Amino acid sequence: MKKSLLPLIFLLIVNCGSSKTEKPIKIKTFENKNLSVNYPSNWVRFGRTGAALFIPKTIQKNTHENEIEHVDVNRITLSIDIKEGIEEILKHYANSTRENVKLKNFRLIKLESNPKFIYKIESLRVYNSKPGTYKREEYFYVKDGKLEFNLYQMREDLFDFYHDDAMLIINSVQHKK
Repeated sequence: MKKSLLPLIFLLIVNCGSSKTEKPIKIKTFENKNLSVNYPSNWVRFGRTGAALFIPKTIQKNTHENEIEHVDVNRITLSIDIKEGIEEILKHYANSTRENVKLKNFRLIKLESNPKFIYKIESLRVYNSKPGTYKREEYFYVKDGKLEFNLYQMREDLFDFYHDDAMLIINSVQHKK
């Protein structure tokens, strides 16, 4: 009896110890006259002509061109008043809500050791037009005397799942002008 169980135990150990190897994701590049950006091949660029908005293909299939769940790497600019200071501008920006936002909690984080970004705003939002809560991260940098940022926003339950891909996209952005 013991001898007949040994092969079964061995097979169980071997099968439990093996793991699936995921197929590596290829990286694509989108380039226009204003920027160059890398993105995973399981994401797709969408939006108006020349715009650089990205969304996972699995979500894009279900929601078409969803303007809420995406990574936006276009040049989004805020005015800087040197007297007021960048942190005060960002607090004011984070506290202001658009008409379609029901709820917005935020946290402003100074990025001391990041070579590219100086601040990050993390926020939770509920939109009038969409069910559910959305998590958002906006990464701010100063370029040519202007405060600019890129953002990643996704349903709260999917945010962490796509976060690494979104950061690959945001960190790869190279503005040409």
